[in-house]
Amino acid sequence: MSHYKTGHKQPRFRYSVLARCVAWANISVQVLFPLAVTFTPVMAARAQHAVQPRLSMGNTTVTADNNVEKNVASFAANAGTFLSSQPDSDATRNFITGMATAKANQEIQEWLGKYGTARVKLNVDKDFSLKDSSLEMLYPIYDTPTNMLFTQGAIHRTDDRTQSNIGFGWRHFSGNDWMAGVNTFIDHDLSRSHTRIGVGAEYWRDYLKLSANGYIRASGWKKSPDVEDYQERPANGWDIRAEGYLPAWPQLGASLMYEQYYGDEVGLFGKDKRQKDPHAISAEVTYTPVPLLTLSAGHKQGK
Repeated sequence: MSHYKTGHKQPRFRYSVLARCVAWANISVQVLFPLAVTFTPVMAARAQHAVQPRLSMGNTTVTADNNVEKNVASFAANAGTFLSSQPDSDATRNFITGMATAKANQEIQEWLGKYGTARVKLNVDKDFSLKDSSLEMLYPIYDTPTNMLFTQGAIHRTDDRTQSNIGFGWRHFSGNDWMAGVNTFIDHDLSRSHTRIGVGAEYWRDYLKLSANGYIRASGWKKSPDVEDYQERPANGWDIRAEGYLPAWPQLGASLMYEQYYGDEVGLFGKDKRQKDPHAISAEVTYTPVPLLTLSAGHKQGK
């Protein structure tokens, strides 16, 4: 055992030095090109958690303010603190990957923002897969100061399955105070050809977003690739979601969801834990210390 430890020390040290050089090069690029960092920590948190008064093409871009130097200093300080702790190769790789992924999310979202309202979430694990990644797009068809008719679409990768949805909706705006809307959509599992229809309602205010959805299956029984001699189909159900943050701590965000599904053997907690009429509650907390880095922790339980 000691032989293997000794044999891995030198390659690990070399990789760590190389990774630190890459990290410092990334910091230098950010310092030399300050316009690449366009959000302060406060603005970054608000961009993720706050409700935009007008979710239309004209108001989707957040412009840079006069605190670019503060952004660069904050970014460099956090990266410097990380490197000063002498992280191992895995920690350094995760840090660099996280920063690069966050930057890619920002660039793609800003580019898509030219055509509508976009939300991008790219996740890259150690195998460079896109697990839990998603892309959502909202395009206004009819847009006035008080009402908007829109179409929406999304594609996401969850549990090794690729799923998409498309739908239409209407939103009513009461100045900059609140927004209420309804929508209908179709979810389709591209990996297994399952389909369901959904309807939803939403209510947004500053620092708070509430929504509810109902789901009705639109496809029948199909052979399951997970369980031998077993068939599967979408389950009917509904959910309620809440998202928000405190104005005093905009870097901190939180979300809460309750979901209920109906059926004799519903795999809400996985294919190996099928239950009758299961329900669950999920909670997640996010923290954005610097514009290009967001940390999250979540928990889900139920029966």
